[in-house]
Amino acid sequence: MQFIQFIVVVCAAFLANLAGVAFARRVRDHRHLARSFSAGTVIAAAFFIFLPQALMRSDGAHGADQLLPLVGLGFVIALLLDRFGSIASPGSEKHASARKHYGHAVLNGAAIGIAYHVSPLLCVIVSAALLVHEFSDSADAESSAPGAPFSRPVRRASSARGVCLASGLAVTCFSRMSPQVLSITLAMFGGYFAYLSASDLIPESYHEHPQLLTVAMTFGGACAMYVLVSLS
Repeated sequence: MQFIQFIVVVCAAFLANLAGVAFARRVRDHRHLARSFSAGTVIAAAFFIFLPQALMRSDGAHGADQLLPLVGLGFVIALLLDRFGSIASPGSEKHASARKHYGHAVLNGAAIGIAYHVSPLLCVIVSAALLVHEFSDSADAESSAPGAPFSRPVRRASSARGVCLASGLAVTCFSRMSPQVLSITLAMFGGYFAYLSASDLIPESYHEHPQLLTVAMTFGGACAMYVLVSLS
């Protein structure tokens, strides 16, 4: 990944976080729609991009019988990080939520960098999906924070999430990966995103507002990703 592309992705993440905060402040009762749409894009990234590419990029070194257990491993690791992260880092619910979203940003950045090793076009699609996730995370984290949508505390929090995404992106996009390592990493991130959507984003969005529109937004996010992948 060229340095200019790296800067573009990081700036886009910062703007997505600011937009998420502005959305939450102006439309508080519809934050669940952003989370629902994000759930669709994230689970589509897992099943339409990361898992198929894991099988395609292995060059025969790893079969489905070896890669699919790694998907489960990524799912279990995500579960452990989610469940025990809050125990290891006690604090207020707001601070715990912020730490979780910072962790999401790091892993989102790493996933974007991994997608770049597959192809620049696929990297753009993954970036779009995960920037939607950044948007919904920031809306969820900052909706109750004091101050105007573009106040200094909000800009500071958005910058922090942008730095977290940049750190994850730098680790993966500027490193070299063999096809075998790339396929393993894709499989594990596929499991992570499957967990994130199915065990976090979908239940939370539906729990807050169990209505047909919530489900429709999730399907809409997944369908949008399917169309993008099909056209790529």
